[in-house]
Amino acid sequence: MVYLRKILVTTDLSDFSLAAIEYAASFGLLYSSKLYLLHVADTTPSAFTLQGLDSRGKHCQQGVDPRHTQQLEEFALKKLNADMKLTLVVRNGVPADEIQRFAEEEGIDLIVMATHGRTGLKHIVLGSVAEKVVRLSTVPVLTVKPHPLRENILQNEDIESELHLH
Repeated sequence: MVYLRKILVTTDLSDFSLAAIEYAASFGLLYSSKLYLLHVADTTPSAFTLQGLDSRGKHCQQGVDPRHTQQLEEFALKKLNADMKLTLVVRNGVPADEIQRFAEEEGIDLIVMATHGRTGLKHIVLGSVAEKVVRLSTVPVLTVKPHPLRENILQNEDIESELHLH
């Protein structure tokens, strides 16, 4: 029997992540799980950041910026049901790495993530946090494609190319 005591759902504060939150909340009710909502403030070094210095030559902040915590709290207040019990967590870092680290530290049983549905060049250039987490995770990962993306991608790309309609 599978017990999902702790479920991690990730958000980039976009409406796309609401689909993942909905799935996580459903599993949470079913298994009486503790739910964590994780937002990772992306601190991937840019071309202008070298050895802990930002583009102005000042040392980069190591702690979580209170603005990121406030953004997550506002997102939760505006977008989620008030009765939904989630532990809000903000981390700094490379999103895929921090998601992995948090899951290991907290003993997470399931990670739920939304995908943005990028394909082709956008996917190659921008990468996919969800794909990296799925590849590297020792914890089961459920990826959720938000409903509007499911319709567009299936109709416009997958079916036409499979049927050679181009």
